[in-house]
Amino acid sequence: MALQKIPVNLITGFLGVGKTTTLQNILKRKPADERWAVIINEFGAVSIDHTPFAGADENGLVVKEVAGGCICCTANLPMQMTLTLVLRQIKPHRILIEPTGMGHPEAILDMLRGKFLKDVLDIRATVCLVDPRQWNNEEYREHETFIDQITLSDVLIANKVDLAGEELTREFLEWAKELFPPKILIGAVEQGDVDPNWLNIEPFPNRKALNPHAHDHEHHHHHGDNHDLPIPEVGKPLMKENHGLGRYSCGWVFSPDEVFDLQKLKTWVISVKQVERVKGAFRTGGDWVLINAVRGEFSIEYLAYRRDSRVECIGANPLPWKTLEEGLKGCLLEQK
Repeated sequence: MALQKIPVNLITGFLGVGKTTTLQNILKRKPADERWAVIINEFGAVSIDHTPFAGADENGLVVKEVAGGCICCTANLPMQMTLTLVLRQIKPHRILIEPTGMGHPEAILDMLRGKFLKDVLDIRATVCLVDPRQWNNEEYREHETFIDQITLSDVLIANKVDLAGEELTREFLEWAKELFPPKILIGAVEQGDVDPNWLNIEPFPNRKALNPHAHDHEHHHHHGDNHDLPIPEVGKPLMKENHGLGRYSCGWVFSPDEVFDLQKLKTWVISVKQVERVKGAFRTGGDWVLINAVRGEFSIEYLAYRRDSRVECIGANPLPWKTLEEGLKGCLLEQK
């Protein structure tokens, strides 16, 4: 009797489009009797995206991370090792993979279809999220990664349509309908509220990127799982820089004994210029919060995560990291 293959989906989309929020919404409706695994890759060397899933292991969910790099690299052994570990130890009923917003999905799909995995995995729809406001920006529409993420998707979803507005959303959807090869499904949602049934859609066979060499890019990445970065001393935050894929990032980890003033953090996030993305988990008094900011727009949610405070900034150019660090330190409450 043949073993049942494990369904696997890619959830793709550019920086700040709402992939993690979408995953959270999907996982809220996960069948209670199933074990699911989520593999997350972040561009920065300090991971943030795993923090909303703290404590999820108790609910049949395991979150693994391939941090500080690009899991679309064909030679990315950490990705292959993480996937092998998940298959052998967790034996999940489904796997969801969230590549970095700057990553090309094609090499991941090639790996999943390779000889070592093709008899184990059942590749289902690749879902691509697009913020219509990004699509309306020439800088994004001409970016190879942005184009290939859309080209390689089976299910194309306009996210954040409440912020984009009806007219722009309609223009994007009309454009999407003219794409070739056509999408199996095109949708529009707010706050990543996708239908989990879309994950089961059978993929379009043999989709290819417009630029087959687009993922052969220069990297300067730290590969590995950085959930367990050392906890720094009070007053001595750990700082890690990263660059590649046309972007620069810097992340900081603060001692869990240090407490941030939430209002000062909000002011700091708004004041930061020329940073595409700011995302951080912070201890603020008795609460821990996730701040997720894209070009000045930001959201705040409460977290079960308690290990440390950590934040990552990403920009198209090198930024004055030490100045940003001093700004973060200025958001700390005085130690008593």
